Amino acid sequence: METKTSDKTLFAMDLTAKMAVEQLALETNQPQEKVLLDFMKSNTAKMLYDDSTKLWWDGPSAVAEEFKNQK
Repeated sequence: METKTSDKTLFAMDLTAKMAVEQLALETNQPQEKVLLDFMKSNTAKMLYDDSTKLWWDGPSAVAEEFKNQK
């Protein structure tokens, strides 16, 4: 049975993604738009938006590290 992710959880996921992208853009000196496009195509983004992984609980720095490790 599929459960619906709450609006608050989706907001937290979005905010975590935004903050991780900002961090990655600063670290790599790339435009946020490019980093966002790369991030949203990644397995890290899939994991972040899969509530069963709870990746968003770890915060934006952990998400950014996961993204860098998967690259």
